[in-house]
Amino acid sequence: MDKHHDDLYLTKLINADILQQLQDAFSDMTGISALTADKNGTAVTMGSNFTEFCFKYTRKSNLGSRRCEGCDQMGAFLTLKNGDSCAYTCHAGLVDFAAPIIANGEIIGSFIGGQVLTSPPDFEKFRNVALELDIDPDEYVAAVKKVKIVSKEFVARVAHCLSVIASVLSSLAYNGYQMHLNNIEIEKAAKAKSDFLANMSHEIRTPMNAVLGMAEMALREDMSPAAREYIHQIKFSGNNLLTIINDILDFSKIESGKMDIVPVTYEPMSVFNDLASIVCTRIGDKPIEFIMDIAPDIPYKLVGDSVRIQQILVNLLNNAVKFTKRGQVKLEMYCEKTDDPGIIEIVGKVSDTGIGIKEEDLGKLFISFQQVDSKRNRNIEGTGLGLPISRQLLEQMGGSISVESEYNKGTTFSFRLPQKLVVDAQMPELKEPISAAVLIDNKYVKSQLIKDLDRVNIDWTDVATAASFSDKHFDYLIVESHLLSDKAQSFFIEKSKCKCIVIENFGGMSDAGVPGISIIRKPVYFLNLYSALGIINEYIREDNTFTGDFFFTAPEANVLIVDDNAVNLAVAKGLIEPLKMRVNTAMSAAETIEKVKEVKYDLIFMDHMMPEVDGIETTHIIRRLMPSYADTPIIALTANALEGTRDMFIREGMNDFVAKPIDVKEITGKLRKWLPQEKIIPADKPLEKPEKTDAPKPSDPIMGIKQLNTRGAMELLGSEDLFKSVLREYYRAIGKKADSIEAHYKNEEWKDYTIEVHALKSTSRQIGADELAVLAAEMERAGNAGDIKYIKEKNEDMLEMYRRFKEILAPYFPEYGEEKYKKPAEPVEIVHLIDELSEALENFDTLLIDEVIEKMSEYQFDPESNEYFEQLKVSAAESDIDICTEIAKQWREEVISSYIIR
Repeated sequence: MDKHHDDLYLTKLINADILQQLQDAFSDMTGISALTADKNGTAVTMGSNFTEFCFKYTRKSNLGSRRCEGCDQMGAFLTLKNGDSCAYTCHAGLVDFAAPIIANGEIIGSFIGGQVLTSPPDFEKFRNVALELDIDPDEYVAAVKKVKIVSKEFVARVAHCLSVIASVLSSLAYNGYQMHLNNIEIEKAAKAKSDFLANMSHEIRTPMNAVLGMAEMALREDMSPAAREYIHQIKFSGNNLLTIINDILDFSKIESGKMDIVPVTYEPMSVFNDLASIVCTRIGDKPIEFIMDIAPDIPYKLVGDSVRIQQILVNLLNNAVKFTKRGQVKLEMYCEKTDDPGIIEIVGKVSDTGIGIKEEDLGKLFISFQQVDSKRNRNIEGTGLGLPISRQLLEQMGGSISVESEYNKGTTFSFRLPQKLVVDAQMPELKEPISAAVLIDNKYVKSQLIKDLDRVNIDWTDVATAASFSDKHFDYLIVESHLLSDKAQSFFIEKSKCKCIVIENFGGMSDAGVPGISIIRKPVYFLNLYSALGIINEYIREDNTFTGDFFFTAPEANVLIVDDNAVNLAVAKGLIEPLKMRVNTAMSAAETIEKVKEVKYDLIFMDHMMPEVDGIETTHIIRRLMPSYADTPIIALTANALEGTRDMFIREGMNDFVAKPIDVKEITGKLRKWLPQEKIIPADKPLEKPEKTDAPKPSDPIMGIKQLNTRGAMELLGSEDLFKSVLREYYRAIGKKADSIEAHYKNEEWKDYTIEVHALKSTSRQIGADELAVLAAEMERAGNAGDIKYIKEKNEDMLEMYRRFKEILAPYFPEYGEEKYKKPAEPVEIVHLIDELSEALENFDTLLIDEVIEKMSEYQFDPESNEYFEQLKVSAAESDIDICTEIAKQWREEVISSYIIR
């Protein structure tokens, strides 16, 4: 069968409203009842002109309703067998007609009419049917007397009419099928593009993981401040590259205007400062100066999407470097007031002395995957996405971008972007007059330096050589490193009140070996210049990197880990176990409250998303009802580590957060930061992890499970033993968690469903089930957005992928034993058991319900029936009779349908 046939569902090819309208028109014209069913006999429309005999009596009976559905299935079966319209007698004794609806040679449904008689009714026969269906015989006979009696000729005409209508519907279905195939081709093209981007991402990520990992480990070693800054630059640039890769993968979202904009409170100067290492690294050995003209009065804090703003700046600056061979690339940033005092407008300009752009090519700049003057620029790499992405991001944030260029002279891109003002800036002021001698021969560096000195009214003198200022007094000598002659050094040594600021290249290795000399590396701009001049405090980089403080124990510390997921508890507890703390766990808000009443904890790790009462509300309860916990650090565990997350948790009474999947370095760093210092015992070397007998060796097959990114999981957990322990918990929870997700899906409990897939996302990432984690993340986003249609499209795929891990992982955990042999269940036996259960459910006989379920557990079901059985067990355990009844009904229908088609 064609692989696309699984998608040939009737209402996918023909709109249900059209089916209903045709059906109603046919019924009104002929005066008989009508219904449209799919290929399994399941109704896809509302019945038209149903008789009282059928609607009020037969279908109101539980047994009658099941038999009617079986008759509809029989109609589908007969049309499938005959390939043409047919007439047949239903279980109650009425005559029905059916005609097949065909698409691409396959029957996808049937058009059904009938509920008539071709001869006077045998009342005794109908009385017997009534007794069988538990219907009042007199009322049933009265109803059958109202049923229309028609001739066999009428039956033939109606059957022909049905055939014509079904033929028309088949034509509509075929057209729908052709559209379906076209959509598949379009999706293939989109997927090919997506696969290319994903493969490119993978190829870049693999070496980048090694670069970042080595940088992380290097930062733990003792080194000079200069070396530490170099490693910082490597780490930051690598992380920035990964961010750019993610943006490329999201390009399809940008094209459709669906790229998420996440406004947060941020510090603009932090964004600009980080650009220096990115751009200078990109310049490399090119004879280009990177100049940063940043206005000192840019507000200290703004609200906006800082990640997207930095991405825009990186795109524009990289573009400028790419098309500039010599001269300068300049970033100018300042702000302007608007009519709204709470809103300012950031103005950015990126200019270069590069090759420029012809006037006729300016219109091509913002078209995706295009580069201007391609013949001239054939050796310059690039995808042509940077500028289109930047423009669309700016437009999404309410901004705009423009370009000016002169061919062979250079180009300037300018953008404007409104941002919400949080904290305004104070222009730096001199406490005392400062004089400075400027000994710089690079015209670009000198021009910007003088501009920054003028901004704070520093009295500067441009000197050509050291000899020209030997007889004068200056507070500072600002000199480029290659101009720092012996005479210049002797000058400021002799002039004890003069200090020297040496401007070194970005990658220069010079160090201040003489007292009174300080070094700042290019690009020189107000932040590092004013810091060297003592006008402002030195800019301090927020450093979350672990040094020697990484190794410690805290045997007297009490720590509580709260998470509703056993896998996450195993991870967190296992990661901090070597630190020898007293660790307790809790899986709900109620259990957490009881724990904190019994023990005074020094720190609490609190899961964010939990059913019933989430982590934030649990924190509120603890802070409100327990004064002794007013200052106890509570750290959120969350899989939503977007920018601004930390501020949100702090507003809600927490102190910090740890992102899931949990990383050994991050959680240890938070403990080092937030535990009482008197309970921390520093260690001189890494802690030795205790050996365990079941720890897998490097050659252990469990480390080579091809469906898992075990390497990524090991980087997070840092221990093969812990990985195996976490994997074991994940394996044990699959059945229960999958059933829980499915139950929430069936009951349309979307909030609880979203919480469950949120947990599945983080636990799957933790063990390296990356594909499942991505799919669960998509389902979580759909749940938060209320996109139920998307959930219904993808839920089955997600659960199938999740449950498949039960089979994949089973061989690695034989300690849980094999299931005992079970007898394969035949369809007849399944239906018999379901009917027995249905009777127990109707009578609310809980003992009998348990007995039937126990009896069912002795059988081995096919995958479809086993899924229904697992759902049934969950609902029965919760004593939800209504859900059990619905599951039993659907299961019975599935068994009968499969049996008939087969």
